[in-house]
Amino acid sequence: MRGTTKGALFLLALGVVAVVVWKLLMPMLFERGQRSTSDATGSSIDIRIGGDNYLGYWFINSPQMIKMAARKGINIQFTDDGGVYSERLKKFNEGEYECIVLPVNSYLQHGQNYKYPGVIVAAISESQGADGIIGYNMPSTDVNSLNDAGLTFVYIPDSPSSFLIDLLIDNFGLNNLKTSKTWRMEVNSLDEVYKSAKEGKGNVYVTWEPNLTRIDDLEGMSYIFGSDNFKKYIIDVFVFRREFIKEHEDKVIQFFQVYYQVLRSYASNKQEMLEGMSKSTKIKEDRLEDLIKKVEWFDLSENCNSMFGISTGASGYTSEGIVDCIIACTGVMLNAGTFDSDPLGGDPYLIINSSILEELSKTSTIAAVGTTANGVDFEALTDEQWKKLPQVGVFKVMDITFQSWNNSLSPEGSETVDKTASMLVNNYPEYRIIIRGHTQQGGDEELNVKNSLERAQVVAQRLIAVYSIDPNRIKAEGVGSSVLPTRNPGESSREWRYRQARVEFIAVRENPF
Repeated sequence: MRGTTKGALFLLALGVVAVVVWKLLMPMLFERGQRSTSDATGSSIDIRIGGDNYLGYWFINSPQMIKMAARKGINIQFTDDGGVYSERLKKFNEGEYECIVLPVNSYLQHGQNYKYPGVIVAAISESQGADGIIGYNMPSTDVNSLNDAGLTFVYIPDSPSSFLIDLLIDNFGLNNLKTSKTWRMEVNSLDEVYKSAKEGKGNVYVTWEPNLTRIDDLEGMSYIFGSDNFKKYIIDVFVFRREFIKEHEDKVIQFFQVYYQVLRSYASNKQEMLEGMSKSTKIKEDRLEDLIKKVEWFDLSENCNSMFGISTGASGYTSEGIVDCIIACTGVMLNAGTFDSDPLGGDPYLIINSSILEELSKTSTIAAVGTTANGVDFEALTDEQWKKLPQVGVFKVMDITFQSWNNSLSPEGSETVDKTASMLVNNYPEYRIIIRGHTQQGGDEELNVKNSLERAQVVAQRLIAVYSIDPNRIKAEGVGSSVLPTRNPGESSREWRYRQARVEFIAVRENPF
């Protein structure tokens, strides 16, 4: 009897275990079945990002970013917390977010409470007027007029707005604001700042875009001061959890590959970008045209060369803009009393991780010399879109020779193209290139245009076939003899005529923001 009872209990326990295991496995098996019978990738991972509605973050949660990341098996979940940075850092520390986006100064301030659980891996943008101070019925827009003890400032505490006020006090010696707190009216969200302005509560409103534009549009408002007046103080960054980078570095790299591709794509499709921004911000497209000029977004090359001091070969000069920003922000907050001492102990590199950008820059270079890595992905453009890309410059014209009886490259011509290809893929990997053919003056111009186009196409085909350059990156065109080279001083007619037939490589900028 006892054995029977034990057996029954064992079977019951086994059944319970089986049910629990089935409930745990069923969702996994179901998802696996869904993925195996669809276009979804074989595996996926969630990247939960904490942020707010600052315009600089728009691309992270844009329709293209969500769609293209999903193709890589990355599910982006962006949470708008209304600009409550203390809560954002708390959730980040507790593991509710894998990534947060915020200004450097905000991470310095709030991250110290949790011993900086994440590292800055890339810069998003620099505010160039996207953070500002607006006054209501102000007699003067002079910065020093803000020192009036009778004014009331409405802003979110412990945010970029409070930092902007501290910066103003520190740089312009506004002693009335420094010695008194009666002028402070602290609110909890961007919506509350806007509501206060609309209802006439307070005189001065400190906020960021798109809220800044919404308040500026109200009657009686005048812009006084903002981030268009200084540099390297308000730089927004991606901060990833240290543990997440260790465990999923490959997915973080893929995330940024998609992100920089999205930047390029929207840069080439400005109307689509404006429509998307207008839909999410409720700001009209004509106003957005001016608004986006207040944000300088950083692409991969700018991140490497200007922000993290990583040379990509595209420029001999590099700088560590993020380090400069950390040092500058720390100085302001020390003077404002936010810090009693430097929370990093004088070592800004404690909260920086450049390995992701370094890997991305290596990937671009490897792809350039013909490996299977894709490096920079270029979207296909229409002829009209190509025309709108601003010109960076024309590379040094090298003598590309062709066979005398047709438009095929001569051995010497192939060697010259090869040298140019090496430069394009290793030193200028992120520029699109127009390959433009020219002929000498004289003869049938229609035939000249045809011949010049064919020669440009031959050069383009070699770049694609031999060096695996993305076909979407280059455009061949022929202009016949319509665009002559500038004649050098003292150059003979014969020498000048000889230089008229040529193939030019023209770099055009991909990021026109």
